[in-house]
Amino acid sequence: MTYRLAAPWLIAALTLLPSLTAYALGDLRSLDPEDRSGEWSFGFAYILEDNIYEGGESDNTDLVPLFTYSGKHFFLDSTDLGWHAVDNSKWQLDVFGSYFIQGYNDHSFFSESGSVRPPEDPLKGLVRKNTVEAGVELTRKTNLGRFGIQLRQDAHGVHDGGELRGRWAKVFRGSNWQLEPWAEYSWLSQDKADYYFGVLDDESTAIRPAYEVEEASSWALGLAGRYSAWSNHQLNVNLAYRAYSDEVAESPIVASDNGVSLQLGYRYEFGGDKRTADDGVDFNFLTNNARPTSVRAAYGCTTETKFVEILQGDINCADLDTDLASLFVSRQLAERMVTLPIEGWVQLGVGRRFESDYQGDFWEGVFAFKAMFRQFPWSDSVETRVGFSNGVSYTGRIPALEQDKAERKNRRESHLLHYLEFSLDLSVGDVFGVDSMRNLFAGFYVHHRSGIFASSNYYKNVDGGSNSNMLYLEWEF
Repeated sequence: MTYRLAAPWLIAALTLLPSLTAYALGDLRSLDPEDRSGEWSFGFAYILEDNIYEGGESDNTDLVPLFTYSGKHFFLDSTDLGWHAVDNSKWQLDVFGSYFIQGYNDHSFFSESGSVRPPEDPLKGLVRKNTVEAGVELTRKTNLGRFGIQLRQDAHGVHDGGELRGRWAKVFRGSNWQLEPWAEYSWLSQDKADYYFGVLDDESTAIRPAYEVEEASSWALGLAGRYSAWSNHQLNVNLAYRAYSDEVAESPIVASDNGVSLQLGYRYEFGGDKRTADDGVDFNFLTNNARPTSVRAAYGCTTETKFVEILQGDINCADLDTDLASLFVSRQLAERMVTLPIEGWVQLGVGRRFESDYQGDFWEGVFAFKAMFRQFPWSDSVETRVGFSNGVSYTGRIPALEQDKAERKNRRESHLLHYLEFSLDLSVGDVFGVDSMRNLFAGFYVHHRSGIFASSNYYKNVDGGSNSNMLYLEWEF
C-alpha cells in the first residue's frame, strides 16, 4: 500500500491558503481535549478545501454549524456526541456517535450556481450519503502528548463499513490561546472505502468504468489554533493535509490523492453562573441546576410562505394541508449575552408530522440554541418575550412540502436541515390577572427548516426547505 505525496506540501499550504483543500470535517478541532468546564457554545465554520473527486471544481467551500458542550462526563463537538466512560490523568475512554460527512450528489460543489452536474461529469448520477457512525476511542495521556486509537462503525446502514484511526496530538497553551499539532493514520474497511471511492457495475459508463476498492488508508498532519477573545468569543483556525493510498488514487472518480483544508470557525460561549439547586452537591446541568426550565407544546400548519414574509405578517397554511405538533424542553444557560439583557437557552424538541394522504406520519427531532428578550417597557404589566433560535432539525421522512419544492427546483432533499425559529408570546397570568399563571405563556412561533441557500454539504447542498406556523403554550419554572 503506497502513497503519492505532494511536493513540497507544507510550503504550498502556508503560502497558497486561498486555493486549499482536502475533505474532512473531523479535522476541525473546536474544543480543548482537556476541557471539562461544562460550557455550551454555538457558531459556524467556513471550510475551504480541495475536491479530491473528478468533475465539479478543483476546490470547494462549505458552511457548517458548530455546537459544543464540554461537560465532565458528556461532550458535544459539532458532529460528535459522546460520553467519557473513563477519564483520569493517564487514560481516557470515550464512547460516541458521529455524523460522518463525505457524501456527494449531482448538486455537490455547485452551490454558488445552483447547477447540476453535466452529462460528461464522471460523478454524474452517483449518490453517496453522509451517515451516522458509532465509535469508541482509547487515549493514553503522556508528557509527549495524547496517543489514541479509535474504532468506528456505520450505525445507519449507509455503507455498513468500519474505520480504524491512530492519533497523536499535543496542546501548547498560553493565557488565551492554544496550538495543537496532530497526526493521524486511518484504515478504511472494504465496505466503507468501496462505497465512497468505488464504482458499481450498474453505475459504470464509457467515462466511468466499474472499480472496486478492497480497502484503503490515509494519513494526515494538521495544526489547530484556538483563541479566546474577550470572555465569550472563541476563534478557531485549522489547517490539515491528508494523503490517500493508491487504492483511492486509482479510482476513476478520484482526481487527486492528497490535499489541504483550511477551516475558520467562530463560537459564542454562553458562560453564565453555574447555579446549583442543592448547595451540597456539585453542579450538574441536568440534575443539579437552579436555572429556569420550560416546556412548550404547540400545534400548527405548514406553509409555502417564506420565513421573512411570515415575520412581516403574512401568516397562512399551504395547500398541501399538512400539520405539525411539537413538544420542546428548554433550559436557560445565561441571563445576558454579549453584555446585553438577552437570555441564552438550549432547546431539545420532538415533533410529529401529519402528512394527510401524501405519506405516512413521522417524527422530527430538533436541537437548537435560543436568544430571548423580555425586558420591554410594558413587561411589568404584561410580560412579553421575543425569541430567535438556531440549530438543526432531523426528520424521519422528507416532509411533503419539501419534496414538492425539491421537485420543482430539480434539487435534492435531506432529512437533516438547518433549523430557525422566531417566537413571540405573552404571560397568560398577566393578561387575565391570575398570579398562579404568570409563568404560563401563550404565543406564536415559526418552525423553519432549510439548507442555508444550498451553501452547505452538511445539509446535502439542499436549496429550500419548509415553514410551519405554530400556536403554543409554554410553562416556565
